[in-house]
Amino acid sequence: DKIDKILLNKFGGGIAFLFIIYTMFVIIFDGSAPFIDWVDGFFSNFIMKYVGKLIEGVPDWLYSFIIDGVIAGVGSVLTFVPLMFFIYFFMAILEECGYMARVAFILNKLMTKVGLSGKAFIPMMVGFGCTVPAIYATRTLEDEKTRRLTGVISTFMSCGARLPVFSLLAVAFFSRNAALVVISIYVTGVFTALLTAFVLKRFDYFKGDNTELLIELPPYRLPGFKVVWNSMRNKTFSYVKKATTVILGILLVIWFLTYFPNNNDTETSYLGQAAKIVQPIFRPTGFGDRWEPVASIVPSIIAKETVVGFLGQVLLTAQEETEEVEEYNFVSDLKEQIVGLKDAVIDSVKSLGNISKFKIDTLTMSDEETLDEDAGGNIIPAIRSLWNDELGGIRAYSFMLYVLLVVPCAVALGALKQEFGWKLVVFQTASLLILPYVVSVLFFNIARIFV
Repeated sequence: DKIDKILLNKFGGGIAFLFIIYTMFVIIFDGSAPFIDWVDGFFSNFIMKYVGKLIEGVPDWLYSFIIDGVIAGVGSVLTFVPLMFFIYFFMAILEECGYMARVAFILNKLMTKVGLSGKAFIPMMVGFGCTVPAIYATRTLEDEKTRRLTGVISTFMSCGARLPVFSLLAVAFFSRNAALVVISIYVTGVFTALLTAFVLKRFDYFKGDNTELLIELPPYRLPGFKVVWNSMRNKTFSYVKKATTVILGILLVIWFLTYFPNNNDTETSYLGQAAKIVQPIFRPTGFGDRWEPVASIVPSIIAKETVVGFLGQVLLTAQEETEEVEEYNFVSDLKEQIVGLKDAVIDSVKSLGNISKFKIDTLTMSDEETLDEDAGGNIIPAIRSLWNDELGGIRAYSFMLYVLLVVPCAVALGALKQEFGWKLVVFQTASLLILPYVVSVLFFNIARIFV
């Protein structure tokens, strides 16, 4: 009772809630980051290397299909597993210890104003890290219509995968104001989500019963290891088993469109040709005066980071290519991967020791340095060369708005299908093809008046 007097108090409960959410997110994202890097490296530096060696001599298209299509596709899905494992772990703990019910009580009055329940706040917060676990986190909501609404608006939260795109464009076109520009994008995502919820709650398909919250506050208890383990294991395995088939199919379609008909020549590929055909439609958005940004929208279905990679590949035509002689020693490489996993465990534990330090510099210089380093120092000038006129800044910001609101990644679509079925996937896909276009057109044509 004494604890509840603090946790359910408007002021004390709010402070306690923010502290718990902050601590949880630091642990989830900092703790899972080394494992995510390891999984990515395991597929790109080990699996691809030896499978590539094994299939040497096959036709180029088959080689690209296996390496770039199948293995890279599966790898992109499994890269999310460490993050989701951490998410499910904490969600299970919060649910089992009895605190989740108290979160719903604290936030219910605020969230019902936009057609959501108090429990919807947690999935929305998770969406800032990754849309996929945010969608799965809606399982904590009992009302199916509220789950649908929360799943829909979670795609408006600016996930971490979009951050490299925003940072690159902000640094290239807004220089010292880059951090402020990126923050404004995040705020726009939240505002759009709440506005969308307010509109959709008027339709019966999304209108949940949130007028009253009848909930029993369970007693505090220490979560059982077996219960927590079974919960996060079953949910993680379910994601890997069901989402992989949907996502892999989409990835193979994207591979086909970017490879043919000219053997991986992106500009003359089906995707590049299609982008040039639809380019006039995107001219009112401001960024549609160039075909490259238009074409990058389709690969972003795989992952939003591919926008940076796609633009870099197309724009850095003069970059020197150096071929490194690949050395093959399976035992040595396997040992290296085992050591890498051990280092990931150590790095994860070390990162948890810095819980009191929030990464405020994420939006500033660290992103510029990372982007420059990843691109050999040429990507920012190349991106800046996209738009050299006086409207370059608002063209870039219009493109950022489009990336923020456009259809989420294939993994997120797979999660929506798994949780809510094809009907909601079709609705969300159609909505997020129209909404970003309208927003970008309105922004560009209004902003250009003041330039």
